[in-house]
Amino acid sequence: MNSKADLIAVSNGSSAYPAEKSRFLGSLKKDKLRLVLSFYSPDGNEIAMPIASMSAYLKRDFPWVDVILEPVLILRDAEQYSPQNYAKTIESLEPDLIAFSVMSPHWYPMEPYFEELKKLIPSLPICIGGYQAMLSQEQTIENPNIDYICVGDGEYAIGNLVEHIRGSKRGPADGMWEKLNDFSVYKTEPHQIGDLEALPFPDYDIFSKEDGFKDVNSSIFGPKGKLVLPVMTGRGCPYRCTYCCNTPILEGWKTKKTFLRKYQPEDMVSELIRLRDEYNVGYFEFWDELFLSNLKFVRAFFEIYKEKVRLPFSINSRVEVMNEDFCRTAADAGCHTIWFGIESGDQEYRSKMLGRKMTNQQVIDAAENCKKAGINRLTFNIVGMPLETAENMRETLKLNQTIAPEHFFFFPYIPLRGTPLYNTAKEEGLLLTNKKNLHYLSAANDRQFTLNMKEQPELLNAQEYNDICMEMLAFQEANNRLSYSDELEPDAQGKAKVEDKSFILVEEKSEPGIGGLVNQQRKDNLVNAVRNLFRS
Repeated sequence: MNSKADLIAVSNGSSAYPAEKSRFLGSLKKDKLRLVLSFYSPDGNEIAMPIASMSAYLKRDFPWVDVILEPVLILRDAEQYSPQNYAKTIESLEPDLIAFSVMSPHWYPMEPYFEELKKLIPSLPICIGGYQAMLSQEQTIENPNIDYICVGDGEYAIGNLVEHIRGSKRGPADGMWEKLNDFSVYKTEPHQIGDLEALPFPDYDIFSKEDGFKDVNSSIFGPKGKLVLPVMTGRGCPYRCTYCCNTPILEGWKTKKTFLRKYQPEDMVSELIRLRDEYNVGYFEFWDELFLSNLKFVRAFFEIYKEKVRLPFSINSRVEVMNEDFCRTAADAGCHTIWFGIESGDQEYRSKMLGRKMTNQQVIDAAENCKKAGINRLTFNIVGMPLETAENMRETLKLNQTIAPEHFFFFPYIPLRGTPLYNTAKEEGLLLTNKKNLHYLSAANDRQFTLNMKEQPELLNAQEYNDICMEMLAFQEANNRLSYSDELEPDAQGKAKVEDKSFILVEEKSEPGIGGLVNQQRKDNLVNAVRNLFRS
C-alpha cells in the first residue's frame, strides 16, 4: 500500500458537498497559511505525539504551511494560560487556523478556551481532533464554537483541511466533519492510516524552546536531569478492554489486519539513534498503546536496540506476556521500568466488567519476574468504576500491597463515550450528565476524593470511596520508591532514596515582589497538586 487512496477512507459520498454553505472553503487569501497546533496539559507533560506526527507530515508535504505550537500548559502559569489570556496569545500570532488535539477527560476544561477564542477572533476556524472528536463526534461538533472535527487519524485529514481553506481543494476536507453556515454538518469518513511508513517520523523540533529541551517537561514519570523522550514504535492494541478508547476504534477499523501497525525494527532504531545524538537523549519512554502488540517485532527490536542505542527505557506491557524469559530479554536490552495495568485487584470483577482475563496469580508472577530481572514495576489502577464495590476496591489495594511495585498509581474512572463500560454506566443510570469538573488526576492535593458517577450506596458509598482512596494514597506515599540512579543508597528504613522527578516548572526567585509572590504561590499550589499525585 503506497498511495493515499490505499491508506485511507474518503468521503462517504452520501450527499453532494454544498460548497456555497462552507464558511471557510477558499477563505485564505495569501500564499502562506499560519496554523497553530495545541493541546491541553493538566499533568505537566509538554509533548503530544499526535501533534508531533501532524507537524512532521505538514512540514514535509505542505511547505507553505507555517506550523506553530501553542499548548495550554496550565501548570506553568495558571494566569498566563487562563482562557482569556490564552485567546489573546493566539490573537497575537495571527493564525489562519487553530487545531486542538483533545483527550476526552480534557473536553470540559477546554470548552471555555474555545468560547474565548471565538469571542476574540470570530473569523478563526477551530478544529478538534484526538480521542474526544473520534469517540464523541456529536458532542464535539455540537459545541457552537467548533467548526471542524477530525474523526480519525489526523495526518492526511489536517493536510486536506489546509488545502480546503486555501482553496486548492474545492471539495470537503476528507477525514473531517464540517459545520456549515446553516449549522448543518457535512460528514466524511474517518481516515484509517494502515501504513506508518508512508508518514515521516514525528517532529520533536516543534516542542523545543530557545534553549532546546532544557526547559521542556517531557515526562511525568521519567528521571530528572536527563532528557526523557517519548517515542512510539507503532499504533494499535489488539485487546478490547471495556474501559479503553482503543476498543471502539478497533471495532470500527475496516481492515483489521492493518490495525496493529509497526515501523520496521531497523528503521525505528535508526530514528532512535538520530534522536539520541541530535537531542542528547538520556532515556526513552515507549508510549505505544501496547509495546508488545507484535512479539516478532519486539524480539528483533530488542536485539538491535541493545547493540546500537544502549539507553535505558520504559515500556507499557501486559502481564500475560511478562514471563521470565521476556523480562530477562527486556532487561538485557536496557528496560528500566515496565508499566502494566492491574486496574482492579478483584479477579472476578476485572474479568467480567473490564474484559481483563488474567488471574491474580499471573499478576503476581509477572511482577516477580520483573523484579528478578531487575526491572522496576509501575502499576496502573482504576477506582470508582461502574458496579464496583468497596470490597473490590480493597482487593485492588491488597493486590498492590502484595506486589509492592516501585510505583503504585491509581486514578478515578472516567466514563469514555463509545466504550462498553460507558454503555454499562449509562444503562445502569450512573452517568452524571451535568457534572463537568470530573476528577481526572485525582484529588490528592486537597486529600478528598469524589466519584465521577452517581454513587450506589449498597455497593460503594461516597464516604467509603473517599476513605479507601485515602488508604491508597497513604500506601502510595509510603511505598513509591522508583529510582533512576544506580548510585542511590537505601535510607535508614531500607527504602531507596528517590530523585525528585516531579514538576519543577518555574524558577524560584529569591526575593519576589508582592505580585510575583502571589503568582508564585498560585503556581506552587498547582505544581504541588500534581507532585502529590505522582509522588515517589
